[in-house]
Amino acid sequence: MNSIPCPTDARHRGRVARTGERMKSIKHTAVGVLFLGASLALSACTAATDVGSDDTSDKTLSASAQECVDGVQTRLAAATAPTELIAPTAPLDLAKLQGDTIWFITVTMNQFSVDMVEGVEEAATAAGMKVVRYDGQGMTNRFNEGIEQAVAQKAAGIILVGIDPSVVSSALASAAAAGIPVQNTLNTDPDDAIPAGMYGNLTSDFSADGAMAADWVMADSGCAGNLAIISSTSVAVWDNLAQGAKSQIEAECPDCSVTIIDVDVANVATDVGSQLQTTLQRDPDIDYIFPVWDSAVTYVDPVLSAANSKAKVLSRDGLQPNLDAIASGSGQDMDIATPPPGWIGWLAVDDLARAMLGESAPGYVIPTRVIDADNVGDASVESISPEYADYQAAFKAAWSSAQ
Repeated sequence: MNSIPCPTDARHRGRVARTGERMKSIKHTAVGVLFLGASLALSACTAATDVGSDDTSDKTLSASAQECVDGVQTRLAAATAPTELIAPTAPLDLAKLQGDTIWFITVTMNQFSVDMVEGVEEAATAAGMKVVRYDGQGMTNRFNEGIEQAVAQKAAGIILVGIDPSVVSSALASAAAAGIPVQNTLNTDPDDAIPAGMYGNLTSDFSADGAMAADWVMADSGCAGNLAIISSTSVAVWDNLAQGAKSQIEAECPDCSVTIIDVDVANVATDVGSQLQTTLQRDPDIDYIFPVWDSAVTYVDPVLSAANSKAKVLSRDGLQPNLDAIASGSGQDMDIATPPPGWIGWLAVDDLARAMLGESAPGYVIPTRVIDADNVGDASVESISPEYADYQAAFKAAWSSAQ
């Protein structure tokens, strides 16, 4: 991340903090507290602007930019600290679930979905259940077909990932009529209304994550960044990320700009590259690219190389290849990382199993952490999510306590 030189030659790294409810779920470490004090002390620094270029030069921030930077700095520190382990504490009577089959139906089987479903399968095996994978391939007709197939094959429960419930309302009604609980997984923000035919939301605060991404751009650029966001209005949580970032920048940074690129989720492999190329030709001053899901970064890098663009890349999810790229300083600069996607799979199985047993949804919220060059370490789980290094043991301990 670009430094912000001061008269004393101290160096400051932009960091992002979330406020409100998210603060309750994030550990405030001594490092974070020390950093916040240092951040506030540096609020009068001048910015190394010319972001996205090898050439940096000091210049005094405008009054509006300084006000913007000061505002960002008050939200710093907590979001870069490791998150506490979220795992069940209540027992789970697995004996009643032996032999049951759950379906994992996802908007598209990208790397995040693969990593997550592997966790689902691992957890289901530990619980004595089976899993059927179903790739929606980004197509509404397949989403509906997947749910209807699960109903026809008498699934005990369904994990529905990244699919707008409004486009599968009829299929959800069929599942409800059959008494099959359907988990609303990574489809909404946590406090959104639970859709008809579903029993609860298992998700992150995507709108706040988008605002967090915007804060990082503002801190890194000295509130002078030109951001292009790659998203899709057909995936609600991706749109939440895009709108969260856009709203934050428009509210806080008068010297920044935001462009949203709306891609076809069924054809991301070609649409991301072609639309980004056109956008960069139209606006070569764009110096930050935010594809709102990690798997899209692979389609961004070739376009930047061909355009000779030095724009910084940030994304969201916390996939291992993306974290490795940050650690090596090649191809990506920041990631809004969840704990390991495999852990989300275990959490989804625990949440769904309780619904299958007639219990209320636990109300889990999936945390995120800002990862950049300052805190990526070696990009291992121990560096990114140290309390999640052996998360499986926590689940097994809770589950076995019912035996």
